[in-house]
Amino acid sequence: MALRKAFVSGGHVYCQPRREDRDVAMCFGCRRLREVNDRSSPPFIQCDVTDMPQADANDPRFVEWWYAHHRRGPSAHG
Repeated sequence: MALRKAFVSGGHVYCQPRREDRDVAMCFGCRRLREVNDRSSPPFIQCDVTDMPQADANDPRFVEWWYAHHRRGPSAHG
């Protein structure tokens, strides 16, 4: 079984099988879900991706999700 972490940010995760932003609550009924870890920082879920190709970190949909959910505060230089 191949497991992959998806970090939770603002109650959302980037679902690699569906290649989209999803509310983490939608993961609870998914057959791929193996673990929910809300005690770590950042919290994450782990999914079984055995029958999936490796996701590309340059996937434009993942990059869009990352910037939407990981906003930085005001710059110390600004």
